[in-house]
Amino acid sequence: MTRVLVAAGACAAISTAALAAPQVALQNAWMRPAPEGADIARVYVDMRSEANVTLEGASTPIAKKVEIVRVKTIGDPSTESVVKKLAVPMGTTTRLAYLGDHLRLVNVTQTVTNGSPVRIKLRFFDAKGKRFDVATDVLVRGILLVPHEADAPPARQN
Repeated sequence: MTRVLVAAGACAAISTAALAAPQVALQNAWMRPAPEGADIARVYVDMRSEANVTLEGASTPIAKKVEIVRVKTIGDPSTESVVKKLAVPMGTTTRLAYLGDHLRLVNVTQTVTNGSPVRIKLRFFDAKGKRFDVATDVLVRGILLVPHEADAPPARQN
């Protein structure tokens, strides 16, 4: 009887592993500070997967929408285009990086400064079309420049 239970347990473990989503590691996620009401902010992250997957979306509580942005020429914003998906090949690091491909947060809903907690969830699909989400914390680093009234141009006099 013990052998039957052990064998059944082993089979259950194997079938559960076969149904599990591929392991995707998110590392080095960061962004610059952004004020509430900003049209956009950018998030950068390294993704590494044990299987071929596609990134097909993301969400965060600090923005109304997140877009996947591809950049044809690094550092040239005029070559940016929003895409519906991004391939993440197995065994290599796919980098969303400063001046390159990135995640664009649209309509920032709260101010984020150094040390602000920012959670982002990335939506992936495996080769069989199964959806799975991977979340990570984003490190906010940099300086948030807020215009000062004294720096504003003088009001026009009529």
